[in-house]
Amino acid sequence: MKSNAFMTAVVVIFQVVLLAGCEVPQTVFDDRIKVLGTNAEITIIGLSDTDAREAAVAVEHELRVLDHVGYTFKPEGELHELNEAISGGGAMTVSTELKDLINSAKNIYTARGGLINPAAGELVALWEFHCEKEDCDESPFPEEVQQLVVDKEKEVIEAQPSMSDLVITGGVVSSINPAVKLEFGDMIRGYALDKAREYMKKAGVENAMIDIGGNIRSLGSRGEHPWWAPLWDEYRQHSNGYIELGENEALVTVRAFDRSMGREDYVYRHMVDPRSGLPVSEIRFVTVLHEKALVANAAAAALLVAGLDDWAKVAEKMGVRSVMMVTRDGVIYTSTTMEERIHWKERPERQHLVP
Repeated sequence: MKSNAFMTAVVVIFQVVLLAGCEVPQTVFDDRIKVLGTNAEITIIGLSDTDAREAAVAVEHELRVLDHVGYTFKPEGELHELNEAISGGGAMTVSTELKDLINSAKNIYTARGGLINPAAGELVALWEFHCEKEDCDESPFPEEVQQLVVDKEKEVIEAQPSMSDLVITGGVVSSINPAVKLEFGDMIRGYALDKAREYMKKAGVENAMIDIGGNIRSLGSRGEHPWWAPLWDEYRQHSNGYIELGENEALVTVRAFDRSMGREDYVYRHMVDPRSGLPVSEIRFVTVLHEKALVANAAAAALLVAGLDDWAKVAEKMGVRSVMMVTRDGVIYTSTTMEERIHWKERPERQHLVP
């Protein structure tokens, strides 16, 4: 494997203890790259070093394709080019990967009742959550936000963008609304996790784990044991146990980090509610366990926006049963099915179990 600043590979020995008491060493191949604006790790068990390397390289190639295709903050990427075409009232022939990603986003938008709107990327741009601290001068004026928020009482909405504004004809994408700006956020990572698992299966891998920015997709098992993920706090500094994954599951966490900015130097959380155009304030982060990483990611984002009053109802509607969410005050809400997967070091004092 080629070595560079973003990639290292190590091979270690993982001991599996059998019932008979003997130990059989299994090769664990571990590869790390930088992709989709974060760190990614691919762990493969049970293959020779050569076969594991070949599989990992194939997956890394596909992840880098998705990075170029759908990562929002890549000025030279295909998504940026499409957004430029849409803002100018034009159309663009897109790759198969971007077309599939857009269709997935349209389905999520339709099913989530406005809690997620990948077409409202201009809202994120207005709030400047991804700018450097010294460049984040002002929070947007209310009238700027309102222009990009759907008003259900209006029969005709001109400026307010939605995924339904997009028109896909063959491989050509256009929009009836030039205000559409696609911003997939963390959703691209969930999509990439599902695709990475597909690539692993095609490469003949039976046991592996893919981690993109702390979001995990399992394949098979870790020898005689299941895959598991540390139970991190909001800033991934301390672990209070771990969450157990099944043989084909995804564990996704969506966080709303603090950002101090604006004319009032107010602390905002960096997730925007597309219905109001304002940052969410009630929930710190949501973790979801599901068979599909894209569904888990969309659900976690939707639940974070829905807040305490509506999250259980939204989770049921989305077919998501394993959920944990933490409020800004540090209170933990855990569904009973998620609780069954958690192995706490110390059980939290302020925890509520939800059927």
